[in-house]
Amino acid sequence: MENTERIYYSIGEVALELDVSLPTLRFWETEFKQIKPHKNKRGVRFYTKSDIELLKQIHYLTKTCGYTLEGAKNYLKGKETVERIENEDKNNPNVEIVRSLNEIKEFLLELKDTL
Repeated sequence: MENTERIYYSIGEVALELDVSLPTLRFWETEFKQIKPHKNKRGVRFYTKSDIELLKQIHYLTKTCGYTLEGAKNYLKGKETVERIENEDKNNPNVEIVRSLNEIKEFLLELKDTL
């Protein structure tokens, strides 16, 4: 999202930012009660920056870390301990792959800058 003083963002803008479909955002809204976009009289959704931050967390937990929706809900509710989450992250191959890819990306970018 742009760094402007906007208060609300359309569902299309949020979907584009997160690279998810509109139905995915609507589904997450039904699954995660913390997501409460403002709706106008026609039912058009508008998300605040805090809504978007929460959606980014959900996206990270489900798409990158491989959490189930229930696992992501528990994580966000704080029902799981920090130790358990850290252990799950260490044992989760998706998290390790993402970390490795990020390290490789950083290395390649540094290499590119030296050329």
